[in-house]
Amino acid sequence: MIGPKTPKPSKAEEREAYRIVTERDPVCVWCEARGIQRDHRKNRSQGGLTTPSNLQGLCLACHQIKTEHPAIALTVGLSVPSYARPELWPALRLKAGRVRFVLYDDEGGFEPITAATARLLTEGQVG
Repeated sequence: MIGPKTPKPSKAEEREAYRIVTERDPVCVWCEARGIQRDHRKNRSQGGLTTPSNLQGLCLACHQIKTEHPAIALTVGLSVPSYARPELWPALRLKAGRVRFVLYDDEGGFEPITAATARLLTEGQVG
């Protein structure tokens, strides 16, 4: 999951990433509440960039849970560890009441993956 350093996006690219994620995540990815914040999965202070694969829509309550419970946030993909690439770190996403693991991409989409694949990725056995 460790790869070459990605160049920092320009301000225009960051604005576009925020726009893409606002469209992709019109409700909270974790609880489907309205009124989202665009949140970095991998903190900017740890090298996280403003790209669609590193952003998610979270409501204030879920953002607070992510902040107060970092180990849980890593387990469910609300956070990405400093050593990992966001596009290769699985996230749990709620859709119509159904939870599934996904990998986010930088075009504004996501690919559903199995729980077994998610486990392999987080254990560093794939990628």
